[in-house]
Amino acid sequence: MTAAAGGLLGNRYRLLRPLGAGGSSRVYEAEDLTLGRRVAVKVLRLLDGLTIDPMVLERFRRESETLARISSSAVVRVQDAGVDASSSTPFLVMELLDGVELLTLVEREGALPVEVVETVAASICAGLEVVHEAGVVHRDVKPSNVMVTRSGRVVLHDFGLSRVLDTTPVTGLGDVVGTPRHLPPESMRGATPRPTADMYGLGTCMFTMLTGHEPFPDEEEIAGIVYQVVDVGVPRLTGTAGIPDRLAALVDSLTERDPSRRPGNAAEVLSTLPFGSAPETTQLLRDMVARCVRDDAVASVHHAMPAPAPEDRTVAVPDAQTRTGYPELLRDTDVTLVRPSATGEQPAAQWPTAAAGSEPLGLSGTTQQMVMSGMTEPKATSRLREAVTLVHRGDLQDAVRILGTLARVCPTSLGRDHPTTLAAQFWQAMCLSRLGAGGEAVALFSAVSERCEAERGTGRA
Repeated sequence: MTAAAGGLLGNRYRLLRPLGAGGSSRVYEAEDLTLGRRVAVKVLRLLDGLTIDPMVLERFRRESETLARISSSAVVRVQDAGVDASSSTPFLVMELLDGVELLTLVEREGALPVEVVETVAASICAGLEVVHEAGVVHRDVKPSNVMVTRSGRVVLHDFGLSRVLDTTPVTGLGDVVGTPRHLPPESMRGATPRPTADMYGLGTCMFTMLTGHEPFPDEEEIAGIVYQVVDVGVPRLTGTAGIPDRLAALVDSLTERDPSRRPGNAAEVLSTLPFGSAPETTQLLRDMVARCVRDDAVASVHHAMPAPAPEDRTVAVPDAQTRTGYPELLRDTDVTLVRPSATGEQPAAQWPTAAAGSEPLGLSGTTQQMVMSGMTEPKATSRLREAVTLVHRGDLQDAVRILGTLARVCPTSLGRDHPTTLAAQFWQAMCLSRLGAGGEAVALFSAVSERCEAERGTGRA
């Protein structure tokens, strides 16, 4: 039996939706039924009828032990580990990180401001310093293994390839593990990993942030990338317009092909970077992450239903006295009416909040993607309640995912004028407003208002 969305691990963690997958493992968002919180659960991928490769199992065990011995805000925190009794599936429970991967941030924003590069690099370096002090080498430091949260926290994660120094290697002699664009030449040759290998990965992360692309962007074949890494090396940044000489020199030294010519440890690199992050730099980083999250939210709404352009009129959502035909999640919400300005700028607004004295909504543990054929009215209402709970908790990214699914599925399964359909779109608009997409929010509020008015006109509301 294999773990899958909807399954229960350790009689405690309900798997909700897949977050990502590697060669031998898969990561899920899950609900901790004991503590009522969302977590990330990494499980080994088992094929029915087959046993786990002992080497893969040992690597998984070492990852659990590695994370358990590390304590740093710059490293993902492990919370639990075990083996599910019913499926014999090993699992690792970690904190669930909101935000976006560093690679996604660069893909969306392009080359990052110098002060942001320094802040992110210092955080990665601080995490690596703690990792190395624990006697561990990460071995796969790359932009997609660095998460930037909505609060501006920079977190190194995915220790699946990590190795404890002075222990028997899990991989075979000469085996190459990692991502070619970010692997140092010595790892390509199968050498024993050392902290300088992680320094190289830090250098390629900085290269990516400063240039707006990963090393060797024109190479698509692995053989070509390996040749570039081993025989040519990462392009030198010294003398590149727009990149300060001191940062260019640091990146060039971190990505030296000869490991003996790189900085020997993370502390040495940290000493060359500004100490601490200025409040304005942290805010700049938060703003960039917020734009990514907002753009994803807007895209989910546009995928569900094209929003009409805001008109110069009041957006009127039915008041409490006339909302009796709609779900309580819409009835028990107060809305300040908003009129878009003539210039198209979004005026400040007080957006919907929970009614005073309302009971907290229970988390149902069903944030996995729903299929259209199975979306009944009770299920849709349950998902809607869950999404509203997430909104109240500030977990807007996960709320947007659920609401986006409801907005796509409910018009077909329940009807475009069904109360649950309209309520889902209403809360989508609220998420958009909180994420800074005021124009899209007003347009969606307007669309919901029109449908509510139409329903009242037919006497069904």
